[in-house]
Amino acid sequence: MTANALEEEFYRNISQYIGGSGARRAVERLCGVESRFNNVMRTGCLPEEGFSEIEIEAIISKLALMDSNNWYRSTGVGEREGRVLLNLVKRRHFSLAHGIGRSGDITAIQPKASGSSLINRLSNSLLLDWLRRSGAPSTEACLLVPMATGMTLTLCLLTLKRRRGPQAKYVIWPRIDQKSCLKCIVAAGLIPIPIEPIQTVGRQKRVKKNKGVDFTKGVEENGASVYADQLSTNLEAIELAMFDPEGALRAGEGASVLPLKAKVSSLGPESIVCVLSTTTCFAPRVPDRLPAITRLCKAQGIPHLVNNAYGVQSKRCMRLIESAWAEVHHPVAGKRADGEKRNVVDGNTNDSKPLDLLYVQSTDKNLMVPVGGAIIAGFSKSLLQEIAESYPGRASGSPTLDVFATLLHLGRSGWESLLAQREACYLRLTEGLRTLAAKHGLRLMDTPENPISLALSLHALHSGSNAVNLNPDTLTQIGANLFTQGCSGVRVVVPAAMERKSGLPAKVVAGVRLEGFNSHSAASAEAYMNAAAALGQTTVEVDIFLSRLDKALSFFRRRQQQRSLDQDSNK
Repeated sequence: MTANALEEEFYRNISQYIGGSGARRAVERLCGVESRFNNVMRTGCLPEEGFSEIEIEAIISKLALMDSNNWYRSTGVGEREGRVLLNLVKRRHFSLAHGIGRSGDITAIQPKASGSSLINRLSNSLLLDWLRRSGAPSTEACLLVPMATGMTLTLCLLTLKRRRGPQAKYVIWPRIDQKSCLKCIVAAGLIPIPIEPIQTVGRQKRVKKNKGVDFTKGVEENGASVYADQLSTNLEAIELAMFDPEGALRAGEGASVLPLKAKVSSLGPESIVCVLSTTTCFAPRVPDRLPAITRLCKAQGIPHLVNNAYGVQSKRCMRLIESAWAEVHHPVAGKRADGEKRNVVDGNTNDSKPLDLLYVQSTDKNLMVPVGGAIIAGFSKSLLQEIAESYPGRASGSPTLDVFATLLHLGRSGWESLLAQREACYLRLTEGLRTLAAKHGLRLMDTPENPISLALSLHALHSGSNAVNLNPDTLTQIGANLFTQGCSGVRVVVPAAMERKSGLPAKVVAGVRLEGFNSHSAASAEAYMNAAAALGQTTVEVDIFLSRLDKALSFFRRRQQQRSLDQDSNK
């Protein structure tokens, strides 16, 4: 029986009970939902307006009936038949028990699980549309995997390692103090080469470079002082590491970096698996200079992997990724074996192979679903397919189902609304912190290139007369006080200089020694506090946080004054 015939029969049958007019209205409503979802399947794109929760439940329940464990009078005699003991668990998963993919490909269709397979493939299609609309329209393919960002980066690194060959063992990593960034490299059996960031002035306030000028401070046109607070990509160090990875490792251990032409290592670009850069980070660290890094990678044929953890919510981060891909198509000067110059337009000195450029983002941070999924995206379908085929065995379908339901609920308008709300919170947080800084004699650090995180300098609290008997634990009590008041996500960061003065040991992560851990730099000199405006935040939350921060700073000042008085009386 055809779908139209079933629809007509359904109409005739319900007309017996609720009459013709009632039946028409009911069929129109049901057909409306079906029509909208059919349009989503036809286009593979987000709906303009999202579906309601009851509509989404109906859609998922209907798709679940396509899986063999939910067939009418089904009998399974295999070892894996989608059996679920506890009804609570079964309801939690909408009776979808087969997971996604097959042993040879995480995107493959399961004959026993047509519904689960459809949800998996449609989710990847919706995610591709979502990424393109968020600022990276050139993205060719994407893949949702049931692992958080760190393990997903490891999966990507393993694939890139295979493509690079047995001689490749190093990953150039512009330093960002997040443990999983290092651990994902080590878990892949590779050697990280940390690259310390450099201090820069924000782009809109950048002054013209001149030799001999101290850029620890810049000067605006009106003569006002501008602090070089931003920690940005050290491109020169990255390029040196490409040609002399062993020398770069020695430099990280305190040895000097050898000049490019005087390198003694026999290893070169062919020993580099990739550059692992970052977009989203805690201020004063700012997103890496992705286009510039891609130019370096392109010139040497080295892959570029971008950790875009929560960057989809930032138009700036997504534009950086799109700009990085645009660099692949720009000609780059190269030389043939005979010394003749040539142009390379395909992103590699090998004309037959394009540059491998991937970016990875979290599902929980960008779509507000439970932790457990990440999206690998890139500009080569064949590369994404190779990653999909490298995933061992089947995979959990839970992260895919969460994302599927969320994207259907949001639609394009819902997503744009969330982005606008986040940007409003960022502006509110910026102005609020600037006001509090003025009130308490502090300074909001100048990090305009970080679109999500802000840093409030606490230097005035641990310098000059305020430095009396002030140890790192005392300073971090500001963060502890805020956490006690119910403010999560706030970090008070102790600089490397204070750690050394207090005799605190450097942090060792995955075998890598990092001075001033959490500050992103071994040269950090002032303490600061982080706060961020992330997706889902409201201006009400921002106002509550600012009020509690005001109280915490006032309380700290009073205690500081009391300690000073006690010390004077002891003298």
